[in-house]
Amino acid sequence: MEQTIQLATTHKVPDVKLMSVEFPGHVKNISRVKEALGGEHAIRNVYVGGAPLDLRYRVGDPFSIPIQGETVSTPNFLLKVTRRYKVKRPPGSQRSLPPYRAPTENDIPHDENEDPELKFEMVGRIPRTIRFPGLADYQHIVDPKDEFVRIKNDLRNLNYEQLISVKVDNKNPIEDFSTMQLLPPAIIAKATTPIVYK
Repeated sequence: MEQTIQLATTHKVPDVKLMSVEFPGHVKNISRVKEALGGEHAIRNVYVGGAPLDLRYRVGDPFSIPIQGETVSTPNFLLKVTRRYKVKRPPGSQRSLPPYRAPTENDIPHDENEDPELKFEMVGRIPRTIRFPGLADYQHIVDPKDEFVRIKNDLRNLNYEQLISVKVDNKNPIEDFSTMQLLPPAIIAKATTPIVYK
């Protein structure tokens, strides 16, 4: 008795180029992730012109140290997987439901042990991926009402009138050292990625 061999089905990958961003965090709100990456225009500039992409966990804070992303070549594909279950019509409902759809909290599945209907769809290729290998565990939070925050915002916005109004009192020493801000430098080390020491 001869055993027949079935060949696997082949599918053509669509000629669609995509870019992947490996965000170092748990994503709950996609709009906040876009804002932390500098907006859609910043992501578009990376895709079109190869500009660097910075990640800021606290948007608008001038003392938030950005984490720089690096673009690497990747031979990846994007596969869309749709999972659907058979569901019953809710009690008292007169409308008809499709046999397969995503269940909601009000739906009662036919059988919890029933395997769902799986649908696979190849979306496109991902030739480039942005990764953030830098250290993200050190963040210095400054009081937003502090004078240093106002001065740094004026420097970023080139507010000349506010900058010349800043006065430093060198004659009277600080009496309360608990409120004195000893801020770390913007970059603590030149190496932003973890290093294995031997």
